[in-house]
Amino acid sequence: MNSSASESTTARYLLAAYCVFIIYGCFIPFHFNFDPNFVRWRWLVFLTESLHEDIARPSLSDIVSNILLFVPFGILSVWARAAGSTDRARFFPILCTTLYGLLFATVIESGQTVAPGRDPSIRDALCNGMGAFIGAAWGSVLIRSYRKYLQTGFIRVLCRQPSLLLLTYLLCGILINSYFPFDVTLDLSSLWHNFKNSQLLPFRSMSHGYWFNLSFDKGIPYGVIAYLVLINLRPSSRLLAAGLAWLLTIVIACTIEAGKLFFAGRAFHSDNLVVASLGACVGITFLPRFCAVASVKRHREAIWFVLVLGFLLYFELSPFDWIAPSELPGRFSAIEWLPFKSYYYAEPIAALFDLQKKVYSLIPLGFFTSALVSARAHGKSRLKPAVLCSVIAVGLELAQIGLQSRIPSTGDMIIFSFSAWAGIVLFDLINSLQHEPATSVPSSVE
Repeated sequence: MNSSASESTTARYLLAAYCVFIIYGCFIPFHFNFDPNFVRWRWLVFLTESLHEDIARPSLSDIVSNILLFVPFGILSVWARAAGSTDRARFFPILCTTLYGLLFATVIESGQTVAPGRDPSIRDALCNGMGAFIGAAWGSVLIRSYRKYLQTGFIRVLCRQPSLLLLTYLLCGILINSYFPFDVTLDLSSLWHNFKNSQLLPFRSMSHGYWFNLSFDKGIPYGVIAYLVLINLRPSSRLLAAGLAWLLTIVIACTIEAGKLFFAGRAFHSDNLVVASLGACVGITFLPRFCAVASVKRHREAIWFVLVLGFLLYFELSPFDWIAPSELPGRFSAIEWLPFKSYYYAEPIAALFDLQKKVYSLIPLGFFTSALVSARAHGKSRLKPAVLCSVIAVGLELAQIGLQSRIPSTGDMIIFSFSAWAGIVLFDLINSLQHEPATSVPSSVE
């Protein structure tokens, strides 16, 4: 009963936060005009002309983006209603969520009539309502599937081998980085163009900076992947396990690299395979010995935290083009004080890619920060790791003031904080599923 109430409360908080996010995103940069003639004209356009113009000149990107915007709204709304309820009257929450989503979208579009930079549209409201319906229907299926299936076999496997979660996380990151924005092409001319642009022979570039960056992007991730594959294999021979882990890692790298040919603007690069194979070899030979050291076992939470923080510092502060001290006062004027302002003016695909990179980078920080704090304090409070992650987020943005190619942003601080919070919640979830106190990183990640 308490678990259901807690689940419902969490869903309601997330739904409220997402509604605030929608309102914020629909009215940024908050320029309003309350002149009666302007408002009257905008209402006339909204009620009589917008739908006809949208039908005459449909925009697929606008339709898809407006539908996708309200899919999380539908999922969270159904989750808040379904927590602790039975499977009866399944259609009623979906209907209510659709009506609420349509009403919420209509209010937002009506409010945009006083925002000169926005285009209120009845079609957008209808698309938002459709997104709420899709999210509600999909969320209802996901909730039932979770309660019927995921709580049995999948959870048991995850409790026995929690390192599979980290393995999946790394593979998803590599897939996103390799294929985004997922512009699939099966046209023969496009495939041939990608193949002609491919680099079949390695070592075409001898730049030290190129190989250094490639080692961070490919070598280290594939080294960790190879190690995670190794510790999840249980053959009779340790040498056989190492060989199988290396071979599986190379097969994964080859498959991902060859898959780039089926995405527009992508190409096969043999350098990636060379670095991935070397990284896998190092991961198989070095990481098991490193993790077997007694001092490493005693301080594994701190080591994971330092490693994740080190990667985060590299990706957020590279290319380390520091400015002169005399330029520092002028850099404060470049701070983006209005959250997410740059996303409003950026291309949607570029903004989405930047957002997912920030979220992807900060979730592990929250996870391992919570592991470190829990191991030292022997408590279950989320406040300390959340505060520590927030301090790190603020420190990263302040450090970017001294970089020529970086723009400090309050929006990034918000993204970092919420992403780290998701990692903290994930850590608590894993430990609760294992029915163990949250005092350390799962043993199979050693």
